[in-house]
Amino acid sequence: MRLQNKVAIITGSTSGIGEATAKLFAKEGAKVIVTGRRQEKGLKVVEHILEQDGNAHFVQADMLDEASYGMIVKETLSKYGTIDILVNNAGRIIEKPFLEFSNSDWDYFIKLDAFAYFRMMQEVLPSMIEQGSGNVINVTSLAAINVMPTHALYSFVKAGITQMSKVVAAEYASKNIRVNNLLPGVVFTEMIEDNPNTVHMEKIIPIGRMSTVEEQAEVLAFLASEQSSYITGTSIVADGGVRGI
Repeated sequence: MRLQNKVAIITGSTSGIGEATAKLFAKEGAKVIVTGRRQEKGLKVVEHILEQDGNAHFVQADMLDEASYGMIVKETLSKYGTIDILVNNAGRIIEKPFLEFSNSDWDYFIKLDAFAYFRMMQEVLPSMIEQGSGNVINVTSLAAINVMPTHALYSFVKAGITQMSKVVAAEYASKNIRVNNLLPGVVFTEMIEDNPNTVHMEKIIPIGRMSTVEEQAEVLAFLASEQSSYITGTSIVADGGVRGI
């Protein structure tokens, strides 16, 4: 029970890595705030956790809506009284040749995959500072450090969040608040299930297959637990060896 009685907010936890993380954190003893746009899916995740004798609560939230950030934090504090862990995970992938990206692509992606991470950290930090401890994990991407054609905007945003995490970690280390990044490689989720490049992607992974969402969740549980108590301001890459080629 690595996360016994810890309160964790996990954005984008109605599917994919977020869903797997919510279930694992609950299994490890955490009280989990499941968030996402899709109420039916979110309630199913909570139902699963409760059936396994875990503790979870669903907060319907759209990370494109600025009012959601404060609302999630306020509801978490009202429900559980504290916030120990924030996993910023909600996001999308946009793949296009560079010259085809539009202003609307920029606005949408910056808000969802950058501004939401930025504001969620600003919302949880005051509570963490007051209680004298906290743990933030930002799920970014291998694209933050590897060159991936057609991912120019995605790479820009993920690299920015990855670096921002290191700065925030340095600023708040003295407050007993840790901030780290998880950089997943190719993970089999809803977002890539129907991607025509799936077969090609598997061929370039040295380990020979895509990651499961559960494997990424295990890394997040490690970063959220006291097993990683001396780790802050760093990035763990879970990519099956892609970075090395």
